[in-house]
Amino acid sequence: MGKVRLMRAQKKMRYGFVAAALAAGLVLSGCSSSSEEAAPTESATGSADGLATAQAAYDAALAASLTFAYPGDAFDASAASGKKVAMISINDQIPVLKQWTDTIKAGLESQGVIVTQTSDAGGVIDPLPKFFAQAVTDKVDLIVTNAVPAALIPLADLGDIPVMTTNQTAAPGVAVADGIAADPSFDYTIPASLMADWFCVTGAGAGNAVVWGSEGQASSPIMIDTIKARVAEVCPDAKVDYQDAPLATWFDGTLDGVAKNAVTADPSITHLMPIYDGMTIATGAGLDAAGSAAIQSSFNMTPAVAAGIGSGSVKMDVGCPNDWFSYATADAALRLLTGNAVPDNYGITCKVFDESNIGSIDATVENSVNWYGIDFAAEFAKYWTAS
Repeated sequence: MGKVRLMRAQKKMRYGFVAAALAAGLVLSGCSSSSEEAAPTESATGSADGLATAQAAYDAALAASLTFAYPGDAFDASAASGKKVAMISINDQIPVLKQWTDTIKAGLESQGVIVTQTSDAGGVIDPLPKFFAQAVTDKVDLIVTNAVPAALIPLADLGDIPVMTTNQTAAPGVAVADGIAADPSFDYTIPASLMADWFCVTGAGAGNAVVWGSEGQASSPIMIDTIKARVAEVCPDAKVDYQDAPLATWFDGTLDGVAKNAVTADPSITHLMPIYDGMTIATGAGLDAAGSAAIQSSFNMTPAVAAGIGSGSVKMDVGCPNDWFSYATADAALRLLTGNAVPDNYGITCKVFDESNIGSIDATVENSVNWYGIDFAAEFAKYWTAS
């Protein structure tokens, strides 16, 4: 079943990309911390049952064969041909956001949609008003934003132009912000729960972890709350310190130092769990600087991180197909452009990658057929022609 294992890092990971920070309006400087250690109230049998539950869930996600299911009826997407869409991203210097922008654009253009702009705010909020103003000038039929919080969208200035956000609801059942037409999203509780399972199993129920969220990211509190609840359920004797690392700190050396100081001050720390794998670049550098043998897990399967699984401190990364999300976003846009209802939930599922299965894929580039066995572009296209 490919159980996860504790293992000392053998090589340092090196990464080449640098992303800009969000402006002060989106993030706060510095890091904050809160520590939780569950009281040892469960019996040995109860703890063993919890670990068995965690192991079963982890093994299922490790061996998962993802299945695509379209959440609705086919529709005639050709009616969107010739309509205009503006795309506005908060920071396409972050590789996964750039990937989303490119793939969403490709999906729209495959149906004849004219994409008038693919504007990148570069991680600061100052350019956003002019991007939205340009969309009004261009008389677009829809604005699709990429990781832009609804609070930063000048809805009052956009007239009747509908606006989509992405990944701001972050879990099924969370309401879309007022004035927003749709918000396709991953279910961030899935990777968060799997990260907790990995920690509980590899720590034999008694590990000592630091978990980093990132204030300003809509999915962060949902992931942190999910990890807390899952750890309390399956390994209540474990120790977890919850800290926050705003986006700016990932890339300016702050998070490196925080991670180094954490494992230096407490050499008994066994695990680091930054919730987004872009953070592991900094936390891994901190581990290297401290000479710590702590291991890491995270979420996103960014190729720069995934390629180092097993050879560095990152031992597990949860992958939820980025093409699934991107084509779901294109699908939602096409539905809005053609007067069709948008599904509440696209049902995006996830798979675990660790040392036992990373060698079965080319981790240096995300290819959905290679990684997940599904061609999402082809699957969605089947439903863009009315029968």
